[in-house]
Amino acid sequence: MKIIIICIIAVVVVACLYTVVHRILINRATIMLRRRAQETTDAAVNASLQKLLGWDRFLNSQLVADVWGKGVLAFEYHFDGNEKRDTKLTPQNLNEQLGKYANAHQLTAVNKSFSVFRVTDWWQYEGVLHIDVAYILNEATAEYVADLKKLKQHSK
Repeated sequence: MKIIIICIIAVVVVACLYTVVHRILINRATIMLRRRAQETTDAAVNASLQKLLGWDRFLNSQLVADVWGKGVLAFEYHFDGNEKRDTKLTPQNLNEQLGKYANAHQLTAVNKSFSVFRVTDWWQYEGVLHIDVAYILNEATAEYVADLKKLKQHSK
């Protein structure tokens, strides 16, 4: 009887250890992917804004809320909205420049039906322009962009 109880306890301990180690490794891989994707997206957005606005600033992004899911690679940029002095800076123009950047750097999306980068949101609040850009490198981000598209279609 004691041997059976010891075996059951051993199985439970091994299962718990496996779960903890597996979670740690998955979280670490997700963080590494997010960090690389954020660096790539920052470079693309800054190069695109430099072409559109001719400025030499470097914007750093913040991760869009984890509400959308752990694997979503969407990043927010914000700067003084008054700096966009002319009409060259539009979501369409930024998407176009991001596409050119992706082609020049041979970046690919998870699915050929998606562009590599997509401006997913654009708003101005208290003089600060907020721009959300998704790097469609994985299925979670592709689903996020598709869901946002559906939401925008239903809200019209």
